[in-house]
Amino acid sequence: MKCPWHHLTEIVDTIGGGALEGLSVKAIQTGGPSGGCIPVSAFNTPVDYESLQQLGSIMGSGGLIVMDEQTSMVDVARFFMEFCMEESCGKCVPCRAGTVQLYHLLNKFASRQATSADLVQLEQLCDMVKHTSLCGLGQAAPNPVLSTLKYFREEYLRLIQL
Repeated sequence: MKCPWHHLTEIVDTIGGGALEGLSVKAIQTGGPSGGCIPVSAFNTPVDYESLQQLGSIMGSGGLIVMDEQTSMVDVARFFMEFCMEESCGKCVPCRAGTVQLYHLLNKFASRQATSADLVQLEQLCDMVKHTSLCGLGQAAPNPVLSTLKYFREEYLRLIQL
């Protein structure tokens, strides 16, 4: 059966009712804790596996979280990384240790103690965890970080200590 809502914007506006009065929708996060964050500029994207994957997200559990303009995308990435870190089975080092290190780096950004070197390390560590973890959790855990870096990089840059 084909979904009657073909684009993300139709789901957010028609089913969800859009943002609260006086606020604007900034992004959505699809696919559960290891999904990605999608900016409002990409809401005309069709709702299918391939289209969401091209944006750096997944269909996953089918969940969709709508975030308004007041949402810190660094905090969103940190929240989902904390979940993935706690859910790691610990069997492989990339996921067991990598998610912990990603979480610590995201905390540095949130507390405005991160440097430019931390941004480079964050990106490199995401790549390592994504490509060397043994299971789907570890492979997808960096998605919230990678997608927020891709679409909301300026929020990370504003938090870097000069």
